This record gives sequence, C-alpha cells and structure tokens, in this order.
Amino acid sequence: MYFLLPLGSPECPVPNGRFASGDQCDAYTECQDDVPVQKLCPDGLLFHQRTKAQGECTYAPYSTCKERARLQPANGTDECPRQFGFYPNGDAAKCGVYRNCAHGVASQTKCPEGLAFNEETYQCDWPDLVASCNAEAFLGFDCPAADPIDATAPEVDVSPEGELRYYRHPQTCKKYFVCVNGHPRLYNCGKYLAFNSQTKLCDFYNKVPECYALLKEKQRLKAEKLGQPVVQPEQ
Repeated sequence: MYFLLPLGSPECPVPNGRFASGDQCDAYTECQDDVPVQKLCPDGLLFHQRTKAQGECTYAPYSTCKERARLQPANGTDECPRQFGFYPNGDAAKCGVYRNCAHGVASQTKCPEGLAFNEETYQCDWPDLVASCNAEAFLGFDCPAADPIDATAPEVDVSPEGELRYYRHPQTCKKYFVCVNGHPRLYNCGKYLAFNSQTKLCDFYNKVPECYALLKEKQRLKAEKLGQPVVQPEQ
C-alpha cells in the first residue's frame, strides 16, 4: 500500500521511473510522463534504487540508504515493531527463533540447529557473531578455559580463523562444539558418524571406541525391547 505525502513536487530525472526521495529511506518519487508523485513504502520496508530509473521497496539489509536515515513513524502491532520485517524474539537464550512480520502479523521461524538469527543481515549466523545472542546460554555449553602454558594464560588468537578448540557434545557422539575465541559453535557429524576427539574430525563409530561402545549398548537395549536377537555392528 502506498501513501501520498504532502511534499513539494521534486524534479523527475527522466519522464518515467521511481527515484529515492530526499533523506527519507522509505520514501520515493514515482514519475509518470514527467509528473512526480511522492510515495511511501509499506511500514518496515525501505526503498532500494536498483537502476538509475528503477527502484523497489525491499527489506532493510537489501536496500542502499547510506545517509538517508529518516523513516516514517512505526505502525506496529503487539507482535511486530513494524508492519513488515524480520525480528528477534527478544530472548538471548532462544536466539534461533525469530518473527517474520507481514501486514503486522508475525509467524515464528527457526534457524537451522545451532544458528541464531542476525537482525543486521536477516540471515541465520553463528550465535557468537550475533550481538543480541548469548551463545553459551543458547547452545547450553560453556567453553572450558584453555590450559595455561608455564603457568601463564595463553593469548587469544585474534586472526580471522580465531583460537579453535574442539569438544564432543556431552549428550551425543554425533555432535561437537568448536570453541572460537572462547565461544561455542555447534556442528553435527550426521548419520553413522561420530566425533573423534583425537583427530578432531567426524569418523566411523568403530574408530571411536567410547562411542562404539555406546552404540552397541543402544542397539542391545533396542533389540531386547523388540524381542529380537542382538546384531553387533561391524568392526
């Protein structure tokens, strides 16, 4: 939906097209046969100048506002700060869930396991890279302190790769945590594989003795429950 603004008519660069308007990021000028009309994007969307004469209303991360920071007053609802947009749920320990707002109505969406919603990019990201997320509370894991070297705490690697340390998930062999500069990130080995603490890689179960023993016990209990003969995994 568009709204006419009581502003003076700007000059049209070309007879027909849509153009960014003034210092307001969600406003634009639509010119038809050299006649300009001021319009507003729907609340929560911003105007993106795609070409010299063509533009469209889109979500914030995909717009090019630069210094055009002013916006129309918010017309939010109980569920949504504005009519359109993607918003975190407000809980730093549950940052993998976010709200998708359309016409003031929110639907709940989940990021893939272990990832958090980044409001700056509208993408699911590592939780330690999301300002509003508590990575430790969200993943339920605190990275152990690195072992000191000669009674001196090791320096943190601030390179792009960061200081990396690997830990098996305390509840399953299929998952593991990579601690990046002291903050956890969750990884999944997938079906039929277990995390090998020695190699720091996903490996076959029979290459990880402690996980292989757990797998055999799990299969034994399942077979007993079903009244079936126990079939041991291949070595």
